[in-house]
Amino acid sequence: MNSYHHGNLKKELLDCALKMCERDGYTKLSIRSLAKESNVSQTAPYRHFKTKEDLYAEVAIEGFNKIHKAISKYDSNNSKRNLIDGAKAYIKFGLKNANTYDLMFGTAIKDFTKYPMLFEAANKTYLHIRSTFKEFSKNKDDLYIEESCIDIWAKIHGMVGLLRKLEVVPVKLVEMPDTPFKAINLISKDLDSYLEKFFNKF
Repeated sequence: MNSYHHGNLKKELLDCALKMCERDGYTKLSIRSLAKESNVSQTAPYRHFKTKEDLYAEVAIEGFNKIHKAISKYDSNNSKRNLIDGAKAYIKFGLKNANTYDLMFGTAIKDFTKYPMLFEAANKTYLHIRSTFKEFSKNKDDLYIEESCIDIWAKIHGMVGLLRKLEVVPVKLVEMPDTPFKAINLISKDLDSYLEKFFNKF
């Protein structure tokens, strides 16, 4: 990025921050490192991000918007199919954008309500899962819907973590008996069937 800019500097900085977050991890992302990477003055990013947490929040907003876009594009008449495809899209995002995902669901941003746009972006993902599940579920009781959605979110969130671990463990561990990795590997090869069995429990 050149030091002289036409257009939207904030967008250019945010695009750069997203790339840095994925490349280096969010803990290496700071306003100073962003300025250096973007080839702008050290003070330029402060016009858009007053603190490192402000920068984190903007990156997380982009992440939540992307994950919502990924899961909400499935809108067929088959609500169970929408749940399965949405869950697969969620997991795919978590695997492909691991460092951004860690920022989104970690503790680096203490209070989402401090950032209304972040709170809205994060919550709309949950609201989409809830509305899709409500279409699918025969039981329309509000408490049942809420608790079931937490079960679903815990399942797909947990699968992101397990499949990420699978990507880095040695092959010999995947083939070793009496470890969970053999089962996780089998699930990864047919995630569709695994998720269908899961949703059939509701």
